[in-house]
Amino acid sequence: MEKSYKEYKAPALSRGLQVLQYLAGCEEPKTMVQLVNELSLSFNQLYRIIYCLQEEGFLRQDLKKRYHLTDKIQFQNAHDHIQRFAQSPICRQLLHDFTWHTNQPCHIASLKNDEFIVIAHAAPEFSPGIGARDGASLNVTKSSSALLYLALASSPNVLQLMRNHLLPLEQRADLLSQLLNIKKQGYCAVKHDRIIGLTSVSYPIFDQDNYAEAVITCPYFDHVHGDYEEVKNKLQLLSISLTDSYSNSY
Repeated sequence: MEKSYKEYKAPALSRGLQVLQYLAGCEEPKTMVQLVNELSLSFNQLYRIIYCLQEEGFLRQDLKKRYHLTDKIQFQNAHDHIQRFAQSPICRQLLHDFTWHTNQPCHIASLKNDEFIVIAHAAPEFSPGIGARDGASLNVTKSSSALLYLALASSPNVLQLMRNHLLPLEQRADLLSQLLNIKKQGYCAVKHDRIIGLTSVSYPIFDQDNYAEAVITCPYFDHVHGDYEEVKNKLQLLSISLTDSYSNSY
């Protein structure tokens, strides 16, 4: 006689998976008290499970006693956090402030479904700008955004982005040389091959492990009044502010 599935249920395993799935979907880490309340479980039910998940390297606790997922498990929504951050009020305000002070557009792009996609943008209010819109897919081997990401992102993310972009051996060698130079200088600037006067400048937005999780780019148009070096410096400061805000959002 076939035995019922219920005979094989493992409550501790089920709760452990529940904790991991719940934290994967949260925008910020949680304390033990928050997990108890939000998962409707008792402290006794959770304490041993949390302890085991820490010992096995699936969770870590910060100085505020909040629990974070580690990168030991690759969740499907691993890149969701940067996309939520890009739509947050603090990120939107930082982008708006940049366009207000420089009169130039900017956008944030990141890895999404094996493509490099614009996930947030801002445009100046009083002058025409040439900028990418949310959802736009960027050229992986030509755009300053994607090139900087390839130079500074983690190896798994680089492989994920490049696996659909097979290049001949000679082009791969040229790309590698280009990426090494970009990595050394810490930013990327690319002149547009069809629009005269347009130069895209990109700086990284780093994650907690100091890998690029996203890129902030300004398509600098020299027909608009402004100084290129000044805009570039302000963009670098913006990338630092975005990195700090992104790190604090964990």
